[in-house]
Amino acid sequence: MKEREDPFSTYQENKILLNSIFMKDKMTKYSKQLVDNYFSALIKAREKIEMTRDPLELGMIQDIVSDYLKDMQWHVKYDAAHSDFDPQYRFDLVARKEKRTIVVLVQPELTRKSIQDIQREIFDVKKEMPSTRVLLATDILELPYILQRGALSDFISDMAKKYRLGILFVDKNLDYQETWLVPSEFLHSQTNPEHQL
Repeated sequence: MKEREDPFSTYQENKILLNSIFMKDKMTKYSKQLVDNYFSALIKAREKIEMTRDPLELGMIQDIVSDYLKDMQWHVKYDAAHSDFDPQYRFDLVARKEKRTIVVLVQPELTRKSIQDIQREIFDVKKEMPSTRVLLATDILELPYILQRGALSDFISDMAKKYRLGILFVDKNLDYQETWLVPSEFLHSQTNPEHQL
C-alpha cells in the first residue's frame, strides 16, 4: 500500500495519532516512510507561511491548542494547578480523557533558556505522574530549530527519548488555524538529513 504524501491530514487520523501517544504498541506501527512523509508535509506547511508574519503569542497558541484538543474530545483547563500536584505547579493547559492526562507547555519561541525551563517542568511532571504525556506547543515558524542539527534540536531529541516529550506546532491566519502533533517517537526517530531546512 502506497503511503500518502500528507499523512495525518484528516480528522480521524489526527484523533487516532493523539490517542496512540499513550500506547507504545500503536506508535511502533507507524512506518519510517510515513514519519518521513509527515515531516515533509510539515516543512511544506511552514514554507507556505509569510516570513513577515509575527510569531504567535502565548495566549494565541494556548487558544489554538485548546481548540484542537477539544475537537479531539479532550477536556481542557487553562493555566491550571494540577490536582495531583502541589498548587505551586501551574501548566499552560491540562487535558484529560478518561484516565489519560496531557500537560501542555506553551513556548512561542525556542531558546536555550526556554528549553532548560521546559526540561525542569517536564522532570517535575514525570516525577509526580509518570504516565502523563507532556507536549510542547510552539509556532510552526520554530520548526527549523527542531530539524536543523544543533544544540536545541539535540536537547529536544534528548527530552523526547528520556521523557517522551512531543510537540504541537500551530499556525493561524485570517482564514484558518492549524495544529500538527509530532509525538516523541517521531522526534527521536527523525534523523533523515533530507529534512534539513
